[in-house]
Amino acid sequence: AGQAAKRFAADMEKASGGKMKISVIANQALGPDPQMLAGLQGGVQQFYTGSALAMLGQVKELGFQDVPFLFNTEAEAHAVFDGPVGDHLNAKLSAVGIHVLGWWENGFRHITNSRRPVNTLDDLKGLKLRTQPNPLTLDAFKAIGANASPLPWSELFVALETKAFDGQENPVVLMYTQRFYEVQKYMTLSGHVYSPLIFAVSKKYWDSLSPAEQKAMNEAARSATEFQRKTTAAEAGSALQGMKDKGVQVTQFSEADLQAIRDRVPPAIAPHLEKIGPEFMGLVRSEIAKVRGTAK
Repeated sequence: AGQAAKRFAADMEKASGGKMKISVIANQALGPDPQMLAGLQGGVQQFYTGSALAMLGQVKELGFQDVPFLFNTEAEAHAVFDGPVGDHLNAKLSAVGIHVLGWWENGFRHITNSRRPVNTLDDLKGLKLRTQPNPLTLDAFKAIGANASPLPWSELFVALETKAFDGQENPVVLMYTQRFYEVQKYMTLSGHVYSPLIFAVSKKYWDSLSPAEQKAMNEAARSATEFQRKTTAAEAGSALQGMKDKGVQVTQFSEADLQAIRDRVPPAIAPHLEKIGPEFMGLVRSEIAKVRGTAK
């Protein structure tokens, strides 16, 4: 995401004839996600890329992205976020002061821990895992036996290092770039959730721009989004190999265990899907069916 943000900044400086200079500040140096998103809403911070889940209290539909095994591939997810589902979320976020420029790739999430290989569902029992701050996610993990709790991203590495948490779940590129191989010994390629990032601008700032500036920003954002998705996908394979090279033991669930997860999770998350909204979830599933060519 950092490379794409820098590319966007360079494109905007060029398009504005040097008038628009954007500083890219990484690794949550401006604060945790909720603080940065609040800054975006207030117009104190102009741009943001990261998880949108801190906005769950204001845009309930965002919770759908953590429904396990919703997407089979990155291409499916891109098509859905670039279509009517994304349009719906973008409108909801715009109404609370956040103008979405694009949905970026974070990737499919996998599980790591420092205690034992997780080869079967039973191996998850009792593991204390850090998860996203989404009640749906917490209940999904509890349904399969894990002890799940949220924790700010900026505190995660130290929590794993001190064994306050046994493990976590994140896309492999993020794990590798953040050197989780130093504090985690085992990885299970669960691919249980596709995780997007939003690339957004403060609506207050967006509304202050001229139509020509908005057009240039949309074009630069489209280019940055395409670049970010391609580079993240390309990095995933090398990141996985990098984790292995650093001594992380990588395993996968059997099809039987994956099916057991698929069976156990729906009853646990049903109340959350009801809160997200049956109509919106219907839209999500119909759009996925269209992408797969299975729409009726």
